[in-house]
Amino acid sequence: MKRIAFIIATVVLIGMSFTSCSKPVTPASLTADCIEYIQDGDYAAYVNTFDATDEEKAELQEMFEQKGKALIEKNKGIASYEIIEEKISEDGMSAVVKAKITYGNGEVDDSNKFNFVKVNDEWKQAPLKK
Repeated sequence: MKRIAFIIATVVLIGMSFTSCSKPVTPASLTADCIEYIQDGDYAAYVNTFDATDEEKAELQEMFEQKGKALIEKNKGIASYEIIEEKISEDGMSAVVKAKITYGNGEVDDSNKFNFVKVNDEWKQAPLKK
């Protein structure tokens, strides 16, 4: 019985050490993830950052795979990016992150805005306006 208690305590301590090492997800860090997903062509991971139904995510993924991929290819990929500003609302339930993206062809776009909402205590991209 002591051995089982020891094993359980060890598993709990290991689990706690892993959670204490992980960085909290912020709108800025999620924006960086989103840009990297786009850069890598991982549109499935990208659409999973949205607050959307599975059906909406499937539509978004199809759209990004067609239009987003073409834009990235036209601009010769993403060379680098920079998070310019993160503004979280006073109530902490929404945020806007501005990012500058430098494409492989040298073009710089500093007008990128990512809108976020907090859903079940987790940041998600706000649904796209139709």
